[in-house]
Amino acid sequence: MSYETELMCFSYACWASDVDKVKHLKHSNKILLPESILYSLKSSDTMNFPLFFKIINKNTEFGCVCGLEEFSSPPGVCHIPYHVMKNISINEGENVKVVLMNIPEGTYAKFRFHKSEFPNIEDAKKKFESIVSKDYPVINQGQTLEIFYNNKVHLVDVLETKPNEFVNIINVNLNVDFDSPLDDDSCESCDGGGESYDGGGGETKIPECPSTNVMYTPPQISRVENYKTYKPWSNGFVPFSGKGYRLGP
Repeated sequence: MSYETELMCFSYACWASDVDKVKHLKHSNKILLPESILYSLKSSDTMNFPLFFKIINKNTEFGCVCGLEEFSSPPGVCHIPYHVMKNISINEGENVKVVLMNIPEGTYAKFRFHKSEFPNIEDAKKKFESIVSKDYPVINQGQTLEIFYNNKVHLVDVLETKPNEFVNIINVNLNVDFDSPLDDDSCESCDGGGESYDGGGGETKIPECPSTNVMYTPPQISRVENYKTYKPWSNGFVPFSGKGYRLGP
């Protein structure tokens, strides 16, 4: 099944929701999409779960495959983690292409931490695999993951994935390997440094969220016509298509 659309993109800093949920999702690669996409996909009998979508920069055609959290964003808008937006050079409020992807199950992945702090904690491999399997249903070769642990953000490069450059890691037997951290002086293949975060919590610096009321102009289409395009009802029923009347005097 093929599906492609265009949406306005905002980070989770611009999403009015539970603070704990935002804190969890912003260190993942899970996205929110509008409910209209679900209605469009419902017409196909070949829709397979879990769903993966590639978020693509329209100017560079560079993108990142993400997992789906839920269909709950406002019409015409998608919410994605800010670190993913940075990775594909997207600013708040810019339009992106959203393409449904068929992702193979992963068999192998190689990672590299930017700093040695996380690898040196007790049961580091077990804790890393637990966090990644929960927050990253799909990984992209060349992507840098944000692992949130003990109130700090730890950066991890995805050096290699098999059998494809992006792989589904949900309920799969994935062989995992690690290269030396970037701050390891004995690592000859490391270029050192990498992107760093300020001390303390290590939070990503996110620009101020723009006003969607100013930037987003809904398409000039009636509510009835908009619901007709979703086609979730086979009997022709269109919700909220009647006339409205004011109650009271």
